[in-house]
Amino acid sequence: MGPCAGGATYSPAVTDFTLMVKDASYMFITGPEVVKAELKEEVTADQLGGWRVHSRKSGACHYVAENEIDLLMATRRLLSYMPQNNQERTPNKPTNDPKDRLIPALNNIVPEDPFLPYEMKFVIN
Repeated sequence: MGPCAGGATYSPAVTDFTLMVKDASYMFITGPEVVKAELKEEVTADQLGGWRVHSRKSGACHYVAENEIDLLMATRRLLSYMPQNNQERTPNKPTNDPKDRLIPALNNIVPEDPFLPYEMKFVIN
């Protein structure tokens, strides 16, 4: 819900879910002042590591909240999909999608070679 800089930025960058608050959350290895001192370039915190950068370009942000309350509610919703402990089963939600539905197109989206790229948006769609 605020700035994250330096080595601490590696943690949210590799988590399963990263949520950011518009105009309040920032993630960058080094701040605008260091960029200016070292590279002689002027950048804002938003340009360097704001919510737009990480939700639209880098992919490090998975949800953008309007404010802190919105972020906390989204976090609560996200956690509701998980069991409360290691002995509890995962919560189930009713769906009209048959669990045994086959999707042949998925057989060709992910290449057999794990070093080849693929478009995750096709899998999600």
